[in-house]
Amino acid sequence: MTLWSITVLCALAALGVFGVWVFVLILGPNRMFRGTVVERAYFWVTESLPSKIEHWARGSVGDAVAARAEQVWIVLFGRRNPLFQVIAVALYWTGVAVFFTQAAPYIPNRYVSSWQWLPIGTTLVANIGCYIAACTTDPGIVDDRNVDSACRLFGYDKLLYFERDCRTCKLRKPARSKHCSACQHCIQMMDHHCIWLNNCVGLGNARWFLGFLATFSIVCFYGAYLVGTVVMEQRHLRGLVSGAVVWDEWGQPIQLSFKSSILYILDDCPLLAVLFVLLLILAPAIGVFTAYQLRITMLGYTSNEESKWVNIADAIKDGVVFAIKDGSHEEAIRVIEKEDQGDFDSQLCRPITHLHQVPNVYDRGAWNNLKFVLHPARSKLHLL
Repeated sequence: MTLWSITVLCALAALGVFGVWVFVLILGPNRMFRGTVVERAYFWVTESLPSKIEHWARGSVGDAVAARAEQVWIVLFGRRNPLFQVIAVALYWTGVAVFFTQAAPYIPNRYVSSWQWLPIGTTLVANIGCYIAACTTDPGIVDDRNVDSACRLFGYDKLLYFERDCRTCKLRKPARSKHCSACQHCIQMMDHHCIWLNNCVGLGNARWFLGFLATFSIVCFYGAYLVGTVVMEQRHLRGLVSGAVVWDEWGQPIQLSFKSSILYILDDCPLLAVLFVLLLILAPAIGVFTAYQLRITMLGYTSNEESKWVNIADAIKDGVVFAIKDGSHEEAIRVIEKEDQGDFDSQLCRPITHLHQVPNVYDRGAWNNLKFVLHPARSKLHLL
C-alpha cells in the first residue's frame, strides 16, 4: 500500500468520524431518536465526555491549566468566533478548486454533455449567495427598539412560553425567542446558533439558511454524480474497460475487475478520490439535515422548540399535563405538578396521555408555516 493510499484512507476515516459526530450533534435531540443509540451518543458527546475530560484535566494538569482550557473552550464555542466560519469557507473553496482542476477538464464526457455547466454554475452561485446572506443577515435580534413589536408577533401559549423578562437582556422576552449566549442577545423564533455561519438562525435569516441547505444538498449530490462520471470516463481513457490488464511493480500482468479498476483510478488520483468520497459522505448527511429542517419548518416549530416538546412528552409520562376547562368551556393545556393537583377540580381537568393530544398553537398549516419563514414580512400574522 502506497503512502498516498494510507493518507487517503486516513482522510476518509477522519471524514467518516466527523460526519457521524455532526449527525449525532444535529439529530441526537430529535424525538425520532428517543431511546436509541443516537440519543445516547448525543448525551455522551455533550455531557459525559466533557465531564470526564474536565475531571481528568483537573486531576492531571491542575485546576489552573484546566481553567485556562475552559476559557479557550468558551472562546471557541461559547462566543461568536469566525474560526469555524473560516474553516468552512476554506474547505468549501478547496473542494471547488479540486473539482475545477481534477474533474472539470473531463466535462463534457461520454456520460454528461456540455450543458451541465449551466446547472453547475447556477447552483454554486445560489449556494454561495445563500450562505453569505445567512451569515450577514440579522437573525432577529431583540433590543429595546423592537421588543414591543417582537412581543406582538406571537402570543404566549403558557405551555412552552410564558410572559417574563430575559434574565440576561433585562428586556421582555418574546414568545418563541431564546437568549443566545454566543451572540448575547435574545433571537426571535430562534432555531439554533450555527458555528459554521458564526451567526444564529432565527426569524430574520431562516429562509437563507434553508436555501443554503437545499442548494448545498444539490451541490453535494450533483457533484458526486459528476465526479463519478469523470471516474468512469477515466476507465475508458486509460483502457481499463473489458478486463483490462495493468502491470505491477515487478512487471507482472494483473487483470482488473470493474471494482479494481475504479480503485486503481482513485488510488492514482488521490485528490479526486478524497473529493469523491467526501461528497458521498456529505450528500446524504446534508440531505437528511435539510429534510429535517424543512419538516420542522412545515410543522410549525424550530429545533430549539424540539427540546421543549421533548420536555412536554416527559411531563406527560409523569402524569402532570392536563387539559383544563376555563370559564368559557375552552380547554387550555397546562402542566400541574403533583403536589398542586389537589387544588384543581378533577371534573375540569382531563389528563393528557399522548403528545398528539397537545396542539401546537404556532402551527398555521404546512404551507402557511413555510410561507411565513420564507417571507415573514409579507405573511399575515395570526396573533394568539
